[in-house]
Amino acid sequence: MKMRFRLLAALLAAVMIILAVPAYASSFSDVEDGRWSAADVAYVVEKGYMNGTGNGKFSPRDPMTRAMIVTVLWRREGSPKMAFVPVFTDVSENDYYASAVIWAKNNGIVNGTSDKEFSPKANVTREQLAAMLMRYTGFLHYSTKGRADLKGYTDASGISSYAADAVAWAVKVGIISGTTPKTLSPRNHASREQFAAILRRYDGAKFEYTNLRGKIELIYPAEGEEISVLNPLMKTFVNRFYSGDFDDLEVLEDAYNWLPTEDSEFFKSGAHDLTYPAAVNFRWTCDNPIRIMKLEISEKEDFSEPAEVSVGEVFSLTEGMYSCNVTNFKVGTTYYWRVRADFATKSDTRSFTTAADRYRPIYLEGGSNVRDLGGWVNAEGKRIRQGAIYRGAEPESYSFEDPHHFLTAEGRRRLAEDLGVKTRLDLQVESLEGLHHQGEWYGIEYCLRPSKKWEECFEEEGRAWMKEVFEAALDTTKYPLYFHCYAGADRTGTVAAVLECLLGMDMRDIEFDFNVTSLTICSPRFWPRDRDGSRVKFVDGLAEMYPDKATTQERVEEFLVSIGIAREKIEAFREYMIID
Repeated sequence: MKMRFRLLAALLAAVMIILAVPAYASSFSDVEDGRWSAADVAYVVEKGYMNGTGNGKFSPRDPMTRAMIVTVLWRREGSPKMAFVPVFTDVSENDYYASAVIWAKNNGIVNGTSDKEFSPKANVTREQLAAMLMRYTGFLHYSTKGRADLKGYTDASGISSYAADAVAWAVKVGIISGTTPKTLSPRNHASREQFAAILRRYDGAKFEYTNLRGKIELIYPAEGEEISVLNPLMKTFVNRFYSGDFDDLEVLEDAYNWLPTEDSEFFKSGAHDLTYPAAVNFRWTCDNPIRIMKLEISEKEDFSEPAEVSVGEVFSLTEGMYSCNVTNFKVGTTYYWRVRADFATKSDTRSFTTAADRYRPIYLEGGSNVRDLGGWVNAEGKRIRQGAIYRGAEPESYSFEDPHHFLTAEGRRRLAEDLGVKTRLDLQVESLEGLHHQGEWYGIEYCLRPSKKWEECFEEEGRAWMKEVFEAALDTTKYPLYFHCYAGADRTGTVAAVLECLLGMDMRDIEFDFNVTSLTICSPRFWPRDRDGSRVKFVDGLAEMYPDKATTQERVEEFLVSIGIAREKIEAFREYMIID
């Protein structure tokens, strides 16, 4: 019995050991789960240090080049922006590694192979890598003291004199190990998987910080503070709209009269759009002039995912005081923030909450009339998902000159990267396709669905185009979605209203969303009191078609079903967009 018990205990212990070993399902065809470097590869890819080499491969045995090494270290430091300076003849401004090379050179991490050449494609040996990492560690203000005794390695005598200290240090701190128990292979090329393993060990190493200064104190936002995303003018607009002040006003002319002198700095000179969200000016102090500062913001306390916001550049206001403007926060959301000066210095973590404002405005450089369709609370008291559907003006420039609202390159980048937009739904007339579509950018899929006049929507031709528009607009697999016409006013406004009806929004809120356009480049827009009355005809027409339906939501759904939109698709849209 005792023997059986011991065998059972041993078997259970073995099972527990097996279960304790994490499994790393590789996304690369050439890094099988059982490979010695699988966990290391998964780690560096998740951290964003390294990417695959294309076609679903990581190429683990390929050597690391000098360009690859500096790029990875540069990414580890937050990919700081660097002004290009033609230091090396073999590094051009358009090379993917250009900023990384300049950063590494400026900070003494990697020098050129000559006064004029960097040799970006040259393979890096293991001893060269040790030397680079030792200099990088000094850059981070970590101690590089301590040397291992390398006498036990049969090839230690083959280490180049310039790298002897660096290899001994790297072995001592445990970031570089032997290729066998008796060899270091110092002049062998460092492979991609070896470097992945070294990076993972480096992140887990305990270094002594050589500079006792470097404490970061967060100033603003304060812990638990509530912040509104609406600019001062928009707050007034909201209050006056819901109090009924705008029923008989020319809104745009009146709106400009609200702008007091003290708010003039908020609105850029010559701006056509008064709906931009308020920027939050984050501020903190640091008692050491660290070269790299990075503001981190997340909706998760562990910072496992960055927030979908637009973070500007970090500026030094005075000695030891830093600031950074951030826009495009969601409404009614708790955020966590901290500052990292380098991997040895981090601030504590603070949280703040954005006010439960009625809607979420969006700022994209050069753009106009952009806002999230989400953030609202519907008639049942449930919030509509943010970050799924955006509405706005035409983002691309025509062949003719128009100064109004076309996104700059930075605005397009933020649309794709900060907001994560996957699909662009264009409602403009088909004859303009060659003018306003300059090709896909940042991987955003382009979808053209030319719209007609809304008063024609009950006719056969109008019903056909409505079906095409809403087949695309209700496809949640294509989200986040950005839809637009030219100014994001009439066609965009009415598509938005139909979607908002399906989501059960209060009609007064739908009117407000349409009227916000009055503060952009367009002339005043009123729903349902618009000048041409087309939207009134659409709403009144639905009431006549479905007199037995009590709500506009029910009428809109029945109409969409009648033109060929599957009811299951509408229900899936609502299920995705309405948050309990």
